[in-house]
Amino acid sequence: MDLKKFRKARNTALLSMDEKTIRKYARKYGIDMPKDDAIFWAAVHKARTACKDLPMEARTQSKRWLIQWNLQPLDDGDVPV
Repeated sequence: MDLKKFRKARNTALLSMDEKTIRKYARKYGIDMPKDDAIFWAAVHKARTACKDLPMEARTQSKRWLIQWNLQPLDDGDVPV
């Protein structure tokens, strides 16, 4: 697997915040995604907080979303609230 290509596709999908785009990316790389909408979006936001390749603004938006829903972000403390 070309890691550079994988990261670019992942970042594009996560930054799109478009369900179809994210699910298409996940299928392409064999990543199981939840069918339930609430769980799907929680997983997306958790992934965005953990992904250090994404702009901090996107990671911060997702961290705020997770906190709003009383969910734990996956950053290592580097993402401001």
